[in-house]
Amino acid sequence: MPGSKHQHGLDILILADIHYVGSAQHECPIPKRRAELGLELVRRAWERAQRNGVPDAVVLMGDLVDNGDAHGADQDLERLRDALAEMGLPMLVVPGNHDGDAERLLRIFGDEAGLHELKGCQVLTFADRYGPDERANRSREGLALLAETRRQHPESPIIAFQHSPIHPPIESSYPYNLGNRDEVMAAYAEAGVALSVSGHYHAGQPLTYVGGVGYVTCPALCEAPFRFLRLTLRGREFSVEEVSLAMDSRLGLVDSHVHSQYAYCADDITAEGAIERARDFGLAGITFAEHAGQLYLSQQDYWRAAFLYEPALIAHERAAGRDRMQRYRREIAGLRSDFVRVGLEVECDGDGKLTLLDEDRDGWDVLVGAVHYLRELRSGEPSSAEVARAFMEANECICAAGVDVLAHPFRIFRRNQRPTPTELYEPLADLLAATGVAAEINFHTNEPDPHFFQLCLERGVRIALGSDAHALHEVGEFGPHLELLRQAGAPEDLDGVLLP
Repeated sequence: MPGSKHQHGLDILILADIHYVGSAQHECPIPKRRAELGLELVRRAWERAQRNGVPDAVVLMGDLVDNGDAHGADQDLERLRDALAEMGLPMLVVPGNHDGDAERLLRIFGDEAGLHELKGCQVLTFADRYGPDERANRSREGLALLAETRRQHPESPIIAFQHSPIHPPIESSYPYNLGNRDEVMAAYAEAGVALSVSGHYHAGQPLTYVGGVGYVTCPALCEAPFRFLRLTLRGREFSVEEVSLAMDSRLGLVDSHVHSQYAYCADDITAEGAIERARDFGLAGITFAEHAGQLYLSQQDYWRAAFLYEPALIAHERAAGRDRMQRYRREIAGLRSDFVRVGLEVECDGDGKLTLLDEDRDGWDVLVGAVHYLRELRSGEPSSAEVARAFMEANECICAAGVDVLAHPFRIFRRNQRPTPTELYEPLADLLAATGVAAEINFHTNEPDPHFFQLCLERGVRIALGSDAHALHEVGEFGPHLELLRQAGAPEDLDGVLLP
């Protein structure tokens, strides 16, 4: 019977049907398979998964690439292997019918089919052979392995992984199910297999039971809504959680804080790519909020926070024709639509004014205020009281200047390895309520406290969801944001909670 997903025990991340195409000389013939996103989807799945605790292992359910026989498929498999290796976890691999030679696949990943022991659980991976008609059958040796595993480990739970689904039967002209499924199911029941996990069928199939054995089919990672499974096993009890990387489009979520290629701190992000990702992952809109200070100043001057010490430098750079503000406005504003809004991320300079020239103030959809730097934190050894006073003064400056959203409240303390002054939660929530500024939930190099947002909700402060994306894989990643809202006591209907 399923147990609590939060119990300690064996914890496995399960990814199926990535169908990655990168270097391979092959074009995926099925557009809904986002084969080009394979590496990004793996990274998104890993970052989502580890927020709920680092798993003990990852199992890959086959069809890692779309055409394992294509020239360059080896390089794609190696890139997937290297990306997954960054997790630092044991990797178990089940060959799929798209992967080409099974021995090559297993060799690249340093794995082999058969018995693996993980935290006292016997994990069986099967490399079922596929014929020219795409049909697969379990071999005599594979069936014998079940009985032998039970004989050698009479008290251990057994989990079986294979590419083709075994149960329930799939009515289709395409042979999804394992050919000798009835024989395999009888062998699973006799061996006391706790759970059978498959891939291959992209829609996935929920957990069902036959003969005391649980059967589940992991949906394809490569197709929206980009799902994977999390298996937790404690003794003979287990839970299987299906996780969707895409947001539920019915929620109407908007990413109110996304960067572009104009950011000095950008990774692989571009405005066009971010818009595509926002649509792919179920958002209702996206707002670009580029650092105004970075648009005015050189990298060197921005990173040394020159606007705190030389407030006139922004106007000086404009007069010298070295700023990029007008170029950003023309290029990014040209993408504006019902789905895309364009704004800026601003902060306070040394004179208590926004890092935004008056002549550039109009024409933006959103202004996002932020505290990235405090002079008190950049020299000497200030007391906690001095830093707290400077922090509140900066926020008062930002809110009084008419911004719409306060970005990543309190993140500056984490960035500077200082304890977060929780005594300022109520004063800052009161300030946001009095000025009508929304509070942003932001997990970018940050771990926001649900208690602060609970105080904001109690005061009627609107909440903005911001990925603060500097890379494409971060756009619209709101799983942790929604969980924080739940922890903060937000109602299920978020219409009256989120920034309109």
